[in-house]
Amino acid sequence: MKSFVDVELEHAFDITVFFGADRTIFGPLPGTSTHQGYTPPIGGEISGPMLQGEVVPHSGADYATVRADGTIELRAHYLLKASDGTLIYINNLGYLNKAEEGREERNEQGLAQPAYFRLTPYFRCPEGPHDWLTRTCIVGGGERRADPDHSLFRYYVVK
Repeated sequence: MKSFVDVELEHAFDITVFFGADRTIFGPLPGTSTHQGYTPPIGGEISGPMLQGEVVPHSGADYATVRADGTIELRAHYLLKASDGTLIYINNLGYLNKAEEGREERNEQGLAQPAYFRLTPYFRCPEGPHDWLTRTCIVGGGERRADPDHSLFRYYVVK
């Protein structure tokens, strides 16, 4: 008998987001010890079995909040352009927790990775071949990359 509470994940697509030198953090914010971050994408690529295309350059930014406990609350808003030309708005929410000093794991580039880098994106787009994004639960994970400065996000449909 099928259980309706169990979930499966199916790889949907990857987004590589490139960043320029515009990374900014300021604060602390009034009445708190948190800081505000701003990082706009300068472009990127989308590849995978369910979506292909590009990140529209300078179409938004990640407005991250850096909390006193070190957790970074991610709130990235920008546009994607599917390979058929459809514009898709992404609101990418998530958390990034830095690894403890001396306990960092490194990717194949040797770059230290966060201990936790997970996302829940929400999408808006016109009716058509990509509107499945607007009614599907999608989760993802991130990895920092270098040369050039970028992040790789891998997304999965929750089935």
